[in-house]
Amino acid sequence: MDQPAGLQVDYSFRGVEHVVRLAVNGEVLELEVEDRMTTDQWRGEFDAAFIENLTHKTGNFKQFSIFCSMLESALMQSSESVTLDLLTYTDLEALRNHKVGPRPGLSAPRSAQLNSKRYLILIYSVEFDRSLTLWCPLSVDKYSHVLPQS
Repeated sequence: MDQPAGLQVDYSFRGVEHVVRLAVNGEVLELEVEDRMTTDQWRGEFDAAFIENLTHKTGNFKQFSIFCSMLESALMQSSESVTLDLLTYTDLEALRNHKVGPRPGLSAPRSAQLNSKRYLILIYSVEFDRSLTLWCPLSVDKYSHVLPQS
């Protein structure tokens, strides 16, 4: 499957409609997620080394081009084995605590910056296992609500 130069799709995360934009420029993946109701936007740019290191840490290494193809398949909903989710920092911590249990005494202070981030989760499910869960941190786009001055 060829990497898309650019792709924009409507995608529902947990019942909330979003627009997801993906672009691959050389060895850089650009992601943008916009909440259709609030118009809040989150963006991130990830180079091939970051993506490949992330997949390596999961124990299921994927080359950058393969990861991009998996992401495209999830967005286009063309494969049942790859899906997406969009989590807040609180959601991500709850997921971590569910998997490994809460870490006593390590309640890190939550800054506004952490709470404003979103994490795009790519879930790769095979027949008897959800073997690959990857998250890409997206920062809030501070300029998404700035109106042009006349």
